[in-house]
Formats: sequence, structure tokens, C-alpha cells
Amino acid sequence: MGNHMMDYGMRGGFPGGIYWVFMIFRGVAGFIFPIILLYLVYRFVKKREGEFIEKSETPLERLKMRLVKGEITKEEYEELKIIIEDDK
Repeated sequence: MGNHMMDYGMRGGFPGGIYWVFMIFRGVAGFIFPIILLYLVYRFVKKREGEFIEKSETPLERLKMRLVKGEITKEEYEELKIIIEDDK
């Protein structure tokens, strides 16, 4: 029917047909996927470090943060500070 020895994967005028597109995609994905994975691990670890730091705050440090954020007044801060220092 035809000479199959000369047909070395020519489909649609491109060598190997559309296969080369998949090869390029695989190469790009193989490069980008590990970078994305490493970035997500980095973000997760940084988030966990932040939680650890917040949990290790002393009651007095938390009280100061509440004052700075405006959650309590200076008078409330002074009253609570005395209570915290008495508990030590």
C-alpha cells in the first residue's frame, strides 16, 4: 500500500506529530512543579514558626500587644500589669 520505511513519524507535517508539544510541556512542568512544591513547603514552615513564636509570648508581652493594638486603655493596662506581676 505504501512505503512504510519512509514514514518516520510524520503526522500533520511535524516530526513525531503533536508528541513534541507534550515533550516540551513535560519538560516545563518538570522544572516548575518542584519549584512550586518547595515554595509551598517554605510557606508552611514559616507559618508554623510564626505560630510557635506567638505561643511562646509571656502574658505581659500579650498585654503590651493588646495596648498597642488599642484593645485596652492605658489604665486597664496598668491594672492588669499589676495583677500579672503579682502572679509571678
